[in-house]
This record gives sequence, C-alpha cells and structure tokens, in this order.
Amino acid sequence: MDRTVIITGSSGYLGSALCADLGRDHHIVGIDRRPPSPALRQAVPRAAWENLDISDAEAVSGAFQRIARTQGGIDFVIHFAVYYHYGRGWRREYDLHNIQGTRNVIEAACRSGAGRIIFAASIASLLPPPLGQTLTEDACDMADFPYCKSKAAGERLCAERHDELPAVVMRIGGVFSDWCELPPLYSLIRLWSRPGPIGRCIPGRGMTGFPYIHRDEVVRFVRRVIEKNDTLGRHEVLFASEDGCTCHADLFPPIRRLGGQNVSAGPIHVPPPLAGLFLYLKLAANGLLFRETYEQPWMLTYADRPLRVDTSYTRDRLDWRPWDEYCILNRLPALMANFRSRRRHWLARNIRRNEGNYQYEP
Repeated sequence: MDRTVIITGSSGYLGSALCADLGRDHHIVGIDRRPPSPALRQAVPRAAWENLDISDAEAVSGAFQRIARTQGGIDFVIHFAVYYHYGRGWRREYDLHNIQGTRNVIEAACRSGAGRIIFAASIASLLPPPLGQTLTEDACDMADFPYCKSKAAGERLCAERHDELPAVVMRIGGVFSDWCELPPLYSLIRLWSRPGPIGRCIPGRGMTGFPYIHRDEVVRFVRRVIEKNDTLGRHEVLFASEDGCTCHADLFPPIRRLGGQNVSAGPIHVPPPLAGLFLYLKLAANGLLFRETYEQPWMLTYADRPLRVDTSYTRDRLDWRPWDEYCILNRLPALMANFRSRRRHWLARNIRRNEGNYQYEP
C-alpha cells in the first residue's frame, strides 16, 4: 500500500493514534504545532514531522508543496487538527484554527494535487432530532455553540471544493479509550463513582445521550475509508459511531457497579434547572481558584434530547460496523478496571486530554 498520508493534529488524541497505526504500512507526514512525543516518534519511525500552525497559510502551502515534491504526490490528507474549549463564548482561535486553518489545509491540498481529504467533523455539532426520531448522514441542522459552528464551517469548506478535492466528512461520535479520555464521560464516571446521594444524581430523566465510538474503531474506520476510496463519491458524509445512542440511564448502572458502589439504590433524577444552578456555582468557584470547568451550564441544553443516529448509509457504503467488544457498554469493564486500579494515571491522562495537552502512549 505505502500511500503518502498527511495527518494534521498529529500529536493529538486521535491524530497520534492514526499516525501510530497507519504508519505501519503508509508513509506518514504529521503536522502539528506541538512536536511529537518521544513515544510517538518511536511508534512511527518512518514518519516525517512538520511543526507548524495551520493558521499560517504560507507555512501550510510550503509544507504541502514540499511533501508532494519529495514523495511524488499526496494520496490522503486527514484533517484532525482542531481547537476547542468548554465555554459558551466565541473565541478568536475558532476563526484562526478551525475555520482559516481548515481553509488553508484545503487550499494547500488542492494546489498540491492531493487525492482526498478526510475531515473530522462531529455528531455533537448536529441539533438533536425530535424525540423518537433519528439523525441520518444528510442531516444539516447544526447547533449554535462555538465548537459546533466552527465544525459546520469546516464541513461547508469541504463541500465547496469537492470538485477539486474529493472529501469524506467523518461525523464522529463521542470518542473514548480504555482510559476514558472523553470529557463528558470522564465527568460522569467521577460523579457516579462517588458514595452517597451525590453519586446517584442524573440530570433530567436519564435520556441524555449520544453515540460513542472507541478510539481504536476510529482508526479502523479511517483505514476502511482509505481501502474503499475508489468506490466513494467525491463528497461523502459518513457517521463514525455506533448505531442509535447510549443514554445516561444505560451508563449509570454499570458505572456504579464497576466503580464499587451500591446499585440497589436507584438514581436521583435532578431537574435540569437545579442541575444548572449547581453548575453555575461550580463554575464560579473554579473561576476563583483558576481551575478549568469541564461541565458547563449550556450542556444541559442537551438534557433528555438524545442524539440518536441511523448509520445504515455509512455501513452500506463502507461495509463497516463497530466490533461488539468495542461498544461502550461492553468496554466499560476494561475502562473501569483502569479507573479503580490505576487511579492517578487515569486522572492524569484525562486531565491532559481535557486540557488539550494529550501525550501519546502506546
């Protein structure tokens, strides 16, 4: 195979996993503002690394031209570089990195004659469907939160240039690993593993939820896109996730049990307005202590409005589905075993991930 694959965000949570896996049989060029860790360099000894900011159009263009010239072309550009934060307000970084940066990557890919771009979008950017209904890949109603708006802009940029650069827009579910490393799930595990009434609290009726996907399955998904490249259209929107969704009510019992807590006492359903008041108080307290708050009041907008998806189109196009053993409910025993037996390491990995400072570990 040995295709030339550029991966942006190559030092990040997903980008580094893609580098490590695809580097076994493809030539990888990683692009990131942060240099690769020693562990990542060791995992991908044949890779080349470009340390640059994708908001710098000249630097991106120069790197792509150089890669295309030295490698005899670029087969795939996997664009996973992204900025995010947990607040409600728009930040300049969304313009610089998520929008202008994506525009720069697409422009450079077009000029260098790249074969296809694979763009990391998010199912969480979509508005939840009416109760009892599901979202399909052609859903286009986006939420108005900053991260969602920036991802929607990236999708539009891919669609606008698909005549020059074939695109696969990967709308990805909530990506977790055996160490969790997914901020919303991290917060739920910490809450529900606590003893006493606090550890039994669920915002709303327990129907809040979205589709999950294990990080290893994201890698397998990207591999499948590469394998199926010749059969895909010039602009494809695909769901990289489980079918349907997994709600708080599904997660609560196994997390309580595997966290060592009594599961005979049922959950305490907290009305969203009351949960919102608690989060505002927590936000204020953490602000005084200069601590990041991962749980934000605006997130309660999704309370009891599950992001349920129908992945039939994706499964048909790729002949792909997540392996059962990697589905969130089947993977919780491994995840919670790490939580209980290696708590300090578990917390450290999640904090680094939550703060956008992920460090690759084999």
